[in-house]
Amino acid sequence: MSGTLDLTSNETELQRYLDEVDEHGYCIVEGAIEPALVTEIRETVARVEDELNVQPKGNRIEGFATKRMYNLLHKDRSFWKLPIHRNVLPFPQRLMEPGAILSGTTCMHIGPGEVHQGLHSDDGLVDQIDVPRPRPPFMVTTIWAFTDFTDENGATRLVPGSHRFDHEPQPGEKPEYIAAEMPAGSVLIVNGGTWHCGGANTSTDDWRLGISVQYCRGWMRQQQNQYFSLSPEDVRDMPDELAALCGFSLYRGIMGHIDGASPGRFLGAEGLAETAYAARIKAIDEGEEIGGIGTAEPQAGGNDAVEPEAAAAD
Repeated sequence: MSGTLDLTSNETELQRYLDEVDEHGYCIVEGAIEPALVTEIRETVARVEDELNVQPKGNRIEGFATKRMYNLLHKDRSFWKLPIHRNVLPFPQRLMEPGAILSGTTCMHIGPGEVHQGLHSDDGLVDQIDVPRPRPPFMVTTIWAFTDFTDENGATRLVPGSHRFDHEPQPGEKPEYIAAEMPAGSVLIVNGGTWHCGGANTSTDDWRLGISVQYCRGWMRQQQNQYFSLSPEDVRDMPDELAALCGFSLYRGIMGHIDGASPGRFLGAEGLAETAYAARIKAIDEGEEIGGIGTAEPQAGGNDAVEPEAAAAD
């Protein structure tokens, strides 16, 4: 658990991991999390679970022996460090788009006696808008190991290559899977189309602590509502990059505005103060946007203008 990795300054190493995700549907980045951050998050989870008296939800999706917490960013500011981490954020930005946003943050504390969760893909709902598989990822899930993940204590199960399958998991289907075993301080990067699930914890006393930080494309609805879970003070205080990930900036200079203003400006977060359309024009002029509204020059006189020669012919 060295925590000395910095993928923002090592393009070769980052590309190697991206190639693994492209081929297998996932990769494991060992040493991604600094040891001090591992300790901080462990202590924060223990405290918040106690303060909120977190108990298992008691169903086959969320688990019978798993303590789950959602919308972590408003529960403690220690969690703010995760979505913008230098060894994680490049993955959704490269696998999907630079405008990817945060879909959700979920703590999954799997206790002894937990059973297998059912296999699923995280962007499976996209099937319902007629985007057939296989397809580019609409979601990227990152699963952070704050304890060792082992076969026995419920390491995430994965079906390698399943992001290339032409269907979602079906009842009775029993594909071969692997356990994503990894030491604490590692992060598992998962293509949104890859079949996976939480594993059964068959240990007697080993709790597996993982946190899912999930991203989606900038125009999609987020799984967890960031707008109502975060206070205006949170938005003003958090780093601009994180607030933008939560959806308080404009997507591509247009989407998400309130009377022409970005949500950040509306809440007083000056670092995210944007004006719709003006922001898009600026991005176009600076070469950040190519194609789409605002990129084509209109004809003089408008679309309905009559050419002089045509008028004379009448």
